Amino acid sequence: MTFLKKILLVDHEPRITALVRRALENTGHFLVKVEADVRLAQHAAPWFRPDLVLLDASRSSEGEDVNRQLQKEPALKDTPFLYLSGNPAAEKKVITGGFLSGFSFLASAVTMDDLVRFVEEMVSPAPPVQVRSKSRL
Repeated sequence: MTFLKKILLVDHEPRITALVRRALENTGHFLVKVEADVRLAQHAAPWFRPDLVLLDASRSSEGEDVNRQLQKEPALKDTPFLYLSGNPAAEKKVITGGFLSGFSFLASAVTMDDLVRFVEEMVSPAPPVQVRSKSRL
């Protein structure tokens, strides 16, 4: 039995949250909880225990507050964050590396398939690398 990865999606735009939620849940790998307000997200996160938090980057100061608050929760301190933005200035920063202030960052110009693939990469641990030792004869 495999468990669904839990995603906390924080965005005030219902059309965006509906598209993202549908794209992620249709894979059969994710359970998405949507919160339109960061304060509600801060209260929901400790009991929902997300594997990833998706945040609207247009409210980056609020997103940073959520991040700091969740870092205080022992069970959530290692939870990754992914910021989404429709800001053209932010998109230029994505092209130069994909990280902003140490957080993963995607511009809204990505396709839903790209978003799903990136989320899957963030929540799925990489398989362990096996190192072969040379045997002596």
